[in-house]
Amino acid sequence: MESFDAIWWVVIVGLFLLAYAGLFLPALPDVPFLFAGFLVYHFLIDDYSLGWVFWSITIVATIVLFLIDYLAGGYAAQKAGGSKWDIPAAAIGVILFMWIPAVGFLIGPIIMVFLVELFLMRRTPNQAIRISITTLIGFLGGIVVKFFLMSAMIIWFLVLVFFF
Repeated sequence: MESFDAIWWVVIVGLFLLAYAGLFLPALPDVPFLFAGFLVYHFLIDDYSLGWVFWSITIVATIVLFLIDYLAGGYAAQKAGGSKWDIPAAAIGVILFMWIPAVGFLIGPIIMVFLVELFLMRRTPNQAIRISITTLIGFLGGIVVKFFLMSAMIIWFLVLVFFF
C-alpha cells in the first residue's frame, strides 16, 4: 500500500463514521458521506475494483436511503393523523436537543412534534402525544433500516476491495 493510499483509507473510514453519526445527527448528511467514501476509493485508490454492478446497485440503494429518510417518519405520522409539519419538527427537535447525551435525539422529536400538533394544528393533548410518539417510532424505524442498508453497502464494498 502506498503512503497516499493509507491517507485515503483514513479519509474513507472517516467518511463512513460520519455517515453513521449522521443517522442520529440530522445536521450531518449520512448518505452523501457514505457515497463520498466510495467515490474517494474509486477515484483516488482504484478505479477498477468497483464495477458497474456495484455502482448501479449503490445508486439505487442511495435513492432508497434518501426515500427512507423522508418517508419513514412521515408515513408513521400520517397514519396517526399527523400533519406535513411533523417530520421537519422532528428533525428540528433532534438538532435542538442533541446536547442531551444519549436521549436528546429521542426527546427532541417528541417535544417538537407534540408542540406543532398541539399549537399549530390545534390537536388535543392526547392526539398530539399519540402523533408525536408514532412519528418517533417511524423515525427510529427508518434509522434502523438505514443502519442495516448502509452496513450492507459498506460490507459489500469491503468484500469487493479486499477479496476480488
